[in-house]
Amino acid sequence: MYPTVSRRHLLAGAGLGALSLPLLSACGSQSGSGSGNAESLTFMVLGGNQELNAYLSDTLLPAFKEDSGLEVEVQNSDWGSAFQKVTTAAASGQIADVLLLGAIWTAPLAAKGVLLPLDSYMPTLESKDAIYPEMLADGVWDGTQYSIPIDTDVRSNVYRSDLLDKAGVDPTALPTTWAELREIATKVRDAGVCQSPIWFGLDKSIGLQQAFAVLMFSNGATYWKEDGTANFDSPQAKEALQFLVDCFQEGLSDYHLVMGANAQRPVVAGQSAICFGGSMADIADARNNAPEVVDKLVIGTPLTGPSGSGPAGGAWINKLAVAKASKNPEGAFRLIRFLTQATYMSQWDRLRATLPVREDLGQEEWLGKEGQQFMELAQYARSQEPHPGMMSFGQEINELLQSAVRGSATVDETAAAINDKLNAFQG
Repeated sequence: MYPTVSRRHLLAGAGLGALSLPLLSACGSQSGSGSGNAESLTFMVLGGNQELNAYLSDTLLPAFKEDSGLEVEVQNSDWGSAFQKVTTAAASGQIADVLLLGAIWTAPLAAKGVLLPLDSYMPTLESKDAIYPEMLADGVWDGTQYSIPIDTDVRSNVYRSDLLDKAGVDPTALPTTWAELREIATKVRDAGVCQSPIWFGLDKSIGLQQAFAVLMFSNGATYWKEDGTANFDSPQAKEALQFLVDCFQEGLSDYHLVMGANAQRPVVAGQSAICFGGSMADIADARNNAPEVVDKLVIGTPLTGPSGSGPAGGAWINKLAVAKASKNPEGAFRLIRFLTQATYMSQWDRLRATLPVREDLGQEEWLGKEGQQFMELAQYARSQEPHPGMMSFGQEINELLQSAVRGSATVDETAAAINDKLNAFQG
């Protein structure tokens, strides 16, 4: 049922690229004016949890201190406010030495001069030959390496087999196309077994935009044309938007179902039978909070849209970076080297409910069959195209999509509005 893929070809369709390995030798000194001092480091962690914080404070950071002599202070932030915190801290000179970056943060922060170029440090990165080449290249902006991947989230649809069964749908015959998804969701709607047959990632952040990106990818659409202008008015992109809007207007998805920051995932809670663009987070939520649901979650192959050439899902690769203002860039990069060692990265990924970015961790026992299935499906995954404006775009696209699915703007109006926003940024 699940295709086999060489680990070396993970994310091969993502438009990324490649890079080799040794142990903690120092790099040339580069000075900065940021917070902290040369004897200690600060590390900004986003979306942490109690278990991860305990692991950092009790195990990983003491081991790093023994190895390097450096104390590390952890700063925690939620994802929603973190980008603003980073840019504000950079402007005030109080930025952390080492930063955990969201998937699309590298280009915006590098373009603002917030991140330290890492090319001169790369020869000392022991893990670089073990990291999937395409993921390592996702930290490159304008030909320069600015960040190093630490974990990833591969998106493919997740289904509740028991709810499908109640709706008269064979849970072993999962959809491979938009049309088949629509047919199944209609049966779930008519059976009345849950609030929202499909959940398109609506949350307090940019989940809807991320789900729409997966729809675009699966229909052969891109964000940008060859001339660099926005491409949201292309036939493929508008077809994806029309499908999204139709699902809400036909009652196949409910825009009232908005997941809170710490709420249970809708497909785990039984509020939805289909999580579009679902991820390892659904599996982790079930394992931790509803173990009776784990065996009811089924991972499907990414879908193909009517204009697409094959299945496509999403890949969101979180990365580590050094602040350009760090007073100890060598120590900061040394922490990144330490964190990306196999033992520590595996524990980090497990506690964050993310997937490994090292090729030799793809079969870790803690992944379970579900996590290993996500790794197999990563051959279809694509990351969003890097751009300095992506942080602004994500929120603005999300808001415009919200208007479209609520019926307050047409597909043509929404596509034009997204294009205008993106092209205005281009100048």
